[in-house]
Amino acid sequence: MLVGHGRIDITPKGKFYLLGYKTPLRNKPAKGIHDHVFINGILFLNEKGEKCFIATGDLLEIEDIVAADIKMQISKKYDIPVEKIIIGVTHDHHSVRDYHRTWEFGQYSQEYYEFFIDSFLKVYEQCLENLAEVTVKYGQDLILGYYGNRDHKGKLSDNVVSVIKFISDNKVVAGIVNMAVHSTVLGSNNMYLTADLAGNICAQLKERWGIYPLMLIGCAGDSSNRFQRQGRDFKELNRVSKGLAEKISQIKSNKVVNVDKGNIQFLTLAQEIVNDKSKYDQSLHNKIKEMKEHSEHFVGLNNVNAVVEKCENQLKKPQFYDMLQMEILDIGELRIFIFPGELASAGAKFLRASTNKTVLIAGYSNGFHYYFMQAQDYGLSFESIGNPVPAGTFEKIISKFVHASHVLDSYERTEANEFRITL
Repeated sequence: MLVGHGRIDITPKGKFYLLGYKTPLRNKPAKGIHDHVFINGILFLNEKGEKCFIATGDLLEIEDIVAADIKMQISKKYDIPVEKIIIGVTHDHHSVRDYHRTWEFGQYSQEYYEFFIDSFLKVYEQCLENLAEVTVKYGQDLILGYYGNRDHKGKLSDNVVSVIKFISDNKVVAGIVNMAVHSTVLGSNNMYLTADLAGNICAQLKERWGIYPLMLIGCAGDSSNRFQRQGRDFKELNRVSKGLAEKISQIKSNKVVNVDKGNIQFLTLAQEIVNDKSKYDQSLHNKIKEMKEHSEHFVGLNNVNAVVEKCENQLKKPQFYDMLQMEILDIGELRIFIFPGELASAGAKFLRASTNKTVLIAGYSNGFHYYFMQAQDYGLSFESIGNPVPAGTFEKIISKFVHASHVLDSYERTEANEFRITL
């Protein structure tokens, strides 16, 4: 297997706005740049000439239409199927806003958008230039002390961190870090551009590994450092990113993953979502009444008035409908679950257990479609109170992923048996 890595700086020049945290403060231009934001990419090219490209940016989210635009342009220029392209983000709440077409705060810039799209193509070109024959090694470990479940104090989220190293001539030439935590050390008052947690961990790992790993964020919908952080400033960002990078750098990658086995193949899944508008509205009215009658001033870290306002705004909206497109992508013995939104951390263990293959989970990828929390956790947090996604949707999505994973494995076994019979 040939693998190439690319990295490009997408820090804007001149006036720009920040994306993340829906606050009027973000209608003002950013005050400056604390650290730069980047896109990292990895290209796989197997002996059959099949390609797969993964790129993630230090960004809050990627709209479906923007991800599709990027994939279409890469596919057209470099002859790679759009289904074998993953465009993801690290969910950085202090990144550049100017590429986003619909965000309600700040300003869109067509000039920056064109630069942004072109940057993904340039990352792909860098990957092509850097292709090298590699051995793929995998390791994982449970990392504690820096983040956990943000809805249940003292409980873990998906604290398993997975590491893939691509080794050529006994040297690490590229890598992937798959972890499940919100990249949100800093608070909503920050007005300086930063790659926040994921991007700064990446930079710290460069000092330890000699390469900038691609940061892939998994089931992080209810995972953050809310109860572990000691501040919400750049000093705390430095402490946490250094601490996590040190622990991640010690993960032993001893398992060899055969990524050349079979074809690079994919399976596309869909999940239709519609809520019962009358039932949903009644639940909102009940929740608003409950919050107004009680003496608590906060729901989690959010002011109760902000949560009430959120629910009142939801009452004004039409019936919620959405159609999700999800994917499973196999690169030999490596399986990637791809989801365009935020999945609860409880899903990770089921996805990993669904196959004997090495598993990575790419949340926040190829689009963005809301929070998908466990049914039992509805009403506990700002993210689940007033959530128009019906309770139980998360469980349906994970079940569909697991079933599809079993189908893929069964299909591969059947193919292998038929091949042996033919011989």
